[in-house]
Amino acid sequence: MSRVFGASWAVEVTYACRCGVHYRATRWRWIDRDAMADEAERAHREGPLRGVCPSCGAPAASRVDWLELEPSRERALLVLGGQQRHALVEILRDHLDAVARRVAAGDHDSAQPWLLRPLWRFDDAAPGVAHVEAASEDTEDTARRQLPARAANEPQAPNTGVPKAVGASAWGSQGTAPEGEAPHTYLAVLLMEPSAAPDDDEELVTIGLDVDEAGHALWGQAALAVRPIHLRSHGYPLIGVRLVASYVGRMALIDGIVDVGSEQAGEVFASLSRRFRVQLILRGSSGTSPIRREVSAQALERNAALCLESARAALARSEYPREAFVAALEHLRETPISDRLRSAEHSLVAGAYRHLISPRETTVALDQLESASDKRNLAHLLEVDGLSVDEYEAIRRRVLLGSVEHGLCAPRRFWRRIIASGLAEDFDDYATKLAHARALADQDGDDLDTEQRAAAWARIAELCDLKQLEYPVELARKLGVEASDRPRRRGRSESSRQRAEANRSRSAAGEINARDTGVGSAASVRDQLRDPQLRLRVATASLANGGSAEAIEAVFEALEEFDEEELLAIMPSLAELGTQAVPGIHAKLDSPRQQVRQAAAILLGIARDGSSIVPLLRRLAREETRVWFDVARAIGALGTSALERLCALSRQSARGEQFPIEHRELIARVGRAMAEVVIAEGGPDSIARDAVEALSQSTETDISIAAGRALATLHDVSVAGAQIRGERSLPDATQLRGFARRAYEAILVPELDILDEEVEAEFL
Repeated sequence: MSRVFGASWAVEVTYACRCGVHYRATRWRWIDRDAMADEAERAHREGPLRGVCPSCGAPAASRVDWLELEPSRERALLVLGGQQRHALVEILRDHLDAVARRVAAGDHDSAQPWLLRPLWRFDDAAPGVAHVEAASEDTEDTARRQLPARAANEPQAPNTGVPKAVGASAWGSQGTAPEGEAPHTYLAVLLMEPSAAPDDDEELVTIGLDVDEAGHALWGQAALAVRPIHLRSHGYPLIGVRLVASYVGRMALIDGIVDVGSEQAGEVFASLSRRFRVQLILRGSSGTSPIRREVSAQALERNAALCLESARAALARSEYPREAFVAALEHLRETPISDRLRSAEHSLVAGAYRHLISPRETTVALDQLESASDKRNLAHLLEVDGLSVDEYEAIRRRVLLGSVEHGLCAPRRFWRRIIASGLAEDFDDYATKLAHARALADQDGDDLDTEQRAAAWARIAELCDLKQLEYPVELARKLGVEASDRPRRRGRSESSRQRAEANRSRSAAGEINARDTGVGSAASVRDQLRDPQLRLRVATASLANGGSAEAIEAVFEALEEFDEEELLAIMPSLAELGTQAVPGIHAKLDSPRQQVRQAAAILLGIARDGSSIVPLLRRLAREETRVWFDVARAIGALGTSALERLCALSRQSARGEQFPIEHRELIARVGRAMAEVVIAEGGPDSIARDAVEALSQSTETDISIAAGRALATLHDVSVAGAQIRGERSLPDATQLRGFARRAYEAILVPELDILDEEVEAEFL
């Protein structure tokens, strides 16, 4: 598979390591020295191969041919390995074929003479051995072409052919960016304009640029790539699209921005979330017709939705002065192209980890996935680098599947993802599969060393400790204890004491070290929960093993002070408590904070405890915000038993009992809850639908109206529920992943990095 980086070009190859392992590596074919000087220097030192053996850790290394480009000097240098002296003619022929293919593909505008007649040099040094740059006259060169020279005092030619003005300007009526803008970077305001295609009447997200004659030609032919962006480091959340243009080794960048606080942001990103395509309009001098180019990218619609949602969440969490948007644009305008194109610290490559053959390979993949899934790093990958959300999820599933097959416990952040994706039915099943696979690997032999095998067993034991699980037979045998000595879900103090004693005995025997997971007293927990810097970590640690009654009470008392992100982060732990947390959640239905009430309704819908029907009905009749939709969904989750209670609520209103909402509105809500019951029970073919259809024939007018409304809106209610749960894409800006969508993702797809290891150890 080829990967193009401007004029640079790399391919994937299969590399045979000396240890016997075969893996995928990257081979540079062309490197643009003007744009990637460091990579060119590295290729001279180490060769053009990039990769690390997943087994022995040795880097890929070999002296093979590659091309160094310097468009600024009109120079191409073909570097060959010493062992390739016999193949010079064939390699030159291959080079000409490669030029022809790249021109035909549009990666280059034309095959210029200096590109067709490269210099060449044979590199006899072993990879990693430094050598003197050979760009002088004694370079072996049958073309005998002189390199163009520039006088010492000669200024570099201006970068002609690039946009000089932005479209709708954020700097006033001038319409142009002030001087001092970082070279090769441009800003424009995103607009919605009609498509130029005659058979397309849809409005497209548009970037308009005023360019000179040379720029008109250059930007009309350059290779363009586009992706959505959410930039977090400029003092105000900036969202839009990024166009990267490459032309004969020259790279330029255009950031199209829209204010996340404006109404237009919703319109722009609604269009991008349906189909990710952008229209570029190049306006030249008078008498020159504008050029319209449409640029699209595959599978980035979900990334666009993510950018808008996360930017709106950031906007809601802080207060910004009126001039914050313009100040952020000024800061972005001065940011050099190298900083804007800097990738995330831990990257993931599309298509990676398709075949995880051995436990050691899987261990490396797990470590890379964990590093890449750090909240900040993952945000950069998805919101700046343009890694498709679909591709990330595919990589994650491949790695997690491989970890289960090889008996390697995944990092904690992925545990709920493993259950939600069906790789295991529950945590019991997960621990059992891991222990069985690890025991088979130990029996048959694998490529892990002694320390790595011990660590693999230790992580399975840690899973059982943290989730209060009975040890699987294989794990108990490995630890030298009886599985029956590990009953699940005991009282907090008893289980903590027994785990501490078991850990001490195991430590004394030189076996796997498991940690005591006790926490402080209820009084100290309450004190720590008052500290904004500690409360999330303390709450998570307090609930980690099921939580004592005192700890749960303390956490519920502190919830009113949690901000939105903290609520989302603690909801998975509350959901895992099950019915143990239900009484406290009931009380939170009457919280003065809308988000706390909404979180309570979502958690009750997941718990599906029959005792919740009365507080949920009370909230349905009294809720004055759109939280009532989540309340109706939670009532539906209780099943057909809720239908009778809903009819009783309708009768109460008909008899004249006063509620904060009008009678007509209450009947509409009852109808919505009835529809949610049908959806939760299996949809149009379920028995619940028959029950609601019978209610629609009732002689009681209000009940008949509510049931008829439920039947008429089944499809819409089903789609809305699927969108909130993340099972379907969101078609417009008004639905773009609100708090409810994020809450379901936090519970079912928790990539939130809640605790780091050092801080966690203080509480567990």
